[in-house]
Amino acid sequence: MNAIIHVNPKLTADELFAFYERNDICEVGFGKEMAAKILEYPHLIVAARADGELVGLARATFDGLSAHIMEFSLDLRSQGGNPKYANGSLIEADESGVGKLLGECLLRELEAMGATFITGYIVAGCEEAFYASLDFKENEGHLVYYLDKRPYVLKQDFHEQDFQDLRD
Repeated sequence: MNAIIHVNPKLTADELFAFYERNDICEVGFGKEMAAKILEYPHLIVAARADGELVGLARATFDGLSAHIMEFSLDLRSQGGNPKYANGSLIEADESGVGKLLGECLLRELEAMGATFITGYIVAGCEEAFYASLDFKENEGHLVYYLDKRPYVLKQDFHEQDFQDLRD
């Protein structure tokens, strides 16, 4: 697959949402208007297009010293094989090499901006090989705490009974 990498490209909500739908990426659960808010507040977005179609997206926040990868999604067709999770927001493989090109560009841009510490959350047992190919190392000894109030997560994972159990 011959992909062209773009830094801070002009993406439309329709193009972004079609990519999310085609690759079963969880942001679909927000609906198009909410999912497209990422286009309003970017620190850095790097996109890959092949034959005019969005096939990869990486975005990061940056505070002047540190950066965090907020999304790294790759079209399932670019991953090849038969991915276990079949979700474009998990990079299980990069048969096409598009993910590596996207990642290298993202990291170059962040470093040029002055990022000295770059983090990203990955799914254990799934994405380690891909991130290692970009020279990421496991941040041993650190725990990650989070609040997750995304509507589709709340709907799936929490029920009123769960809240009642916490109050008791």
